Amino acid sequence: MNNIKTTKNSIRWVIALKEEAQVILDHYKLKLVNEKTVYPIYKNEEETHWLIICGIGRNNAAASTAYLYAYSNASQYTSWINIGIAGSDKGNYGDLYLVDKISNYQRKKSTYPLTLPKTTLPKMHLFTSDFPVSDYSTYELIDMEGSAFFDIASKLTSKEFICLMKVISDGPKNDIKEITNSKISNLIKVNLFKIIDVVSYYERLSEEEFQIIDKPKLFNEIKSKWHFSATQSYRLETLLRRVQIFCNKKDIEKIINNCETSNSVINVLNSKIKNNLVNWSKI
Repeated sequence: MNNIKTTKNSIRWVIALKEEAQVILDHYKLKLVNEKTVYPIYKNEEETHWLIICGIGRNNAAASTAYLYAYSNASQYTSWINIGIAGSDKGNYGDLYLVDKISNYQRKKSTYPLTLPKTTLPKMHLFTSDFPVSDYSTYELIDMEGSAFFDIASKLTSKEFICLMKVISDGPKNDIKEITNSKISNLIKVNLFKIIDVVSYYERLSEEEFQIIDKPKLFNEIKSKWHFSATQSYRLETLLRRVQIFCNKKDIEKIINNCETSNSVINVLNSKIKNNLVNWSKI
């Protein structure tokens, strides 16, 4: 869990079955981490995508989400994705749906993802059960992990960074007992490009939030050399974001090297920006 990179487009996947995850693992080139973990965890080389195989059930979904958060050092701008199969009699076998409402037996009120990406994918209400359900008539989508994943993930990040997608695998015309590992993998595979399209939205969302939250690299270095008040610190951060667009780290260090006070640092940076012909409205 040490030496984890800070990444801009940070994605965490929580998936119940290896068969549901395999296509995702292959596409994003995720490899099993080289140490023993409570749940199987995979990541790509850049450490922008992490995936955990949680197993079936709400308890596993809740525990594994919290475990992946701690293990992968996820941040407040990390996006969380849950994808898997679900039962339904409201759609067609193999159709992919975005979840726009979540409920379970224990919850009196439903919960809702805060925002959803602009997409042509249809949306359905997800009901999470603690046991397999054979009566599909009451609910639109039925699974055994979604609500627990959402409950924990929403404590770790804003709801706008959480996404649930479900592929219809069983229903009145498709017996749940006929589901095989190969069928599960194929259901995800045929929807891969739609899944990638949705995930790309959450990658962009994560990166945009990273840019807002993350301090410029020079910020702490400069603050260690001069004393800045809270107001000055905010001003410094703003100026550094602007000046770094046309100046590299060495150039910035050079122009502030002879400054004696924090106020002079701010004045120098401000002058540098004013002397550059940059249209800030386009940045």
